[in-house]
Amino acid sequence: MTNDDDKIEETAEDDASLANLMKLAGERPEISLSVESRVYHQVQEEWRKSTVQPNSDKVYRNVRKSWRRNALRGAMFRWMAPAGVAATVVIATILISSPEPVPLRVAATVSHVVGPGSSFLKGMPVHEGEIISTGPDEGLSLLLARSESLRIDENTRIRLDAADRFTLLGGRIYADTGQFVYRDGGLQIDTEFGVVTDVGTQFSVAAGAELLDIAVREGRVDVQNKAETFAARMGERLTLSQGEGASVSALDTHDVYWDWVVDLTPAFDMSNKSLLDFLKWAARETGRELQFENNESRMFAMRTDVHGTTEGLTPDEALEAILATTTVNYRIEVDKIIIEI
Repeated sequence: MTNDDDKIEETAEDDASLANLMKLAGERPEISLSVESRVYHQVQEEWRKSTVQPNSDKVYRNVRKSWRRNALRGAMFRWMAPAGVAATVVIATILISSPEPVPLRVAATVSHVVGPGSSFLKGMPVHEGEIISTGPDEGLSLLLARSESLRIDENTRIRLDAADRFTLLGGRIYADTGQFVYRDGGLQIDTEFGVVTDVGTQFSVAAGAELLDIAVREGRVDVQNKAETFAARMGERLTLSQGEGASVSALDTHDVYWDWVVDLTPAFDMSNKSLLDFLKWAARETGRELQFENNESRMFAMRTDVHGTTEGLTPDEALEAILATTTVNYRIEVDKIIIEI
């Protein structure tokens, strides 16, 4: 082994890089004399065991230089570690403080569509905040969260603020909240003329620039207009007009006024339903009272299952088609559907 073998190859570029790193690391503690002495004597001992002993001074200088380099790496780590931790904290804070996008909540589902070329399809979800606009000869029915039915007439704009709250921007709608009059909460419809709320009912609301028209087929509807409160009940039509106040008139539950609602009636779901269930649906959708000639007719309707579909049929057409497959006879007398065997 020659003295050249003991040399550590270094370049001016290496020395400059090392100097810059030492500046960045800042002041560092000197190697204690006790540690330095132990290293020196340990190296001396190893040399004595070796058959060939290199120049001790050169070896010692190289060992001391290597020690300083290791100390520098430790200081660099101590200097960079807090910066890395701080950067991690900043990134984590940004991730935590940035709210995740809130998924759009479904307010309703399209259950029936009327009109050629409609952009709506049966089964399509409608989300909160969405505005529905219908054109001429176009309408649709929505199934709401609690099985309420909301029907939207032609030339209507309505915003679904929530599953039970809407803003009628113009046009006409019809709501059927089911047969349970006293349920927990009703529907709320905001208009320029006031806020419309229901108490378990079937009703329509038409809103224009200077008119609010409410017709009640069943139950009761309340209207809050600024400091005044109005109410309309079954068979009544409440009108609020700009500058003329409120007026109430009579409206039969089977009047031709309701024909537009009949055209938007969704198909009756016949799965696991009896003939009695179907007859109640047909009577409710046409605004008529269901009557049986005798208890035998009622029991027969209760025990008989129904099959098929009412898709594409109005309630009157469905009534005729379904009863034609049974031994049941029926007749319509003004506001009644009378069933007999």
